[in-house]
Amino acid sequence: MTHIYRLKHTPTKAEYVAALQSLLKQNKVNDWQQAILSAQYWAPNHTAGAAELGNTVGCHFNFVNIQYGNLGHLIADEIGFKPDQREIGTYRWWKVLAEGWKNSENRYIWRMHTKVAEALEELGWAQRKAKHFPEEVTVPDNLIEGAIRQITVNSYERNPVARKKCIEHYGAVCIVCGFNFEKAYGPLGKDYIHVHHLNPLSEISEMYKVNPVNDLRPVCPNCHAMIHRKNPPLTIEQVKDLLMAYGNK
Repeated sequence: MTHIYRLKHTPTKAEYVAALQSLLKQNKVNDWQQAILSAQYWAPNHTAGAAELGNTVGCHFNFVNIQYGNLGHLIADEIGFKPDQREIGTYRWWKVLAEGWKNSENRYIWRMHTKVAEALEELGWAQRKAKHFPEEVTVPDNLIEGAIRQITVNSYERNPVARKKCIEHYGAVCIVCGFNFEKAYGPLGKDYIHVHHLNPLSEISEMYKVNPVNDLRPVCPNCHAMIHRKNPPLTIEQVKDLLMAYGNK
């Protein structure tokens, strides 16, 4: 019989709304976390595993696991709430967002709490389409970018032509850590990489002409996430320095 991991009691919708609003104001909720929540909201019965969510938003399931748990932890801290402890004393922070169980592959399947889904609806985060990662939107064959879409905050459409030209120049290899998806995953990973804008589009707020070589760099999802852990984002050189300092420990 499948064991379902549930909270003894869940926070209220108002608590989830207040926590998410506060975290957003503090720049503690990133685009990946919002995209993952949106993808799960639109999954059948709000139910999906990390692999499914990763396929939807364009990242590895391990990265989804990290983002999901981190967000649960952040919300719990905002509310002053603790999920049930494991026998070893640690917490399943993902339980703040969902109940879950292990499938036949020993991976968790998450069913979003009803109150979380209701909070996303109130906040306007339950977008039918997850945010685009990496920067893939159908636009005309020119290099003009920056068309604003109104979601919860302004986001900017990315241009696939510019992305393609960037990868043609630099290759589909992370400019920070050197990770190559094709080498790691074979044909499935061919040409997969994120494209990072050196000048954040959210700070430009106007149409501008992108130079794919000067303005863009290919980065892997992990390095991309680390770049955007700070506001303003870290530079590529700063993240390289962090890898040099801590990457081999």
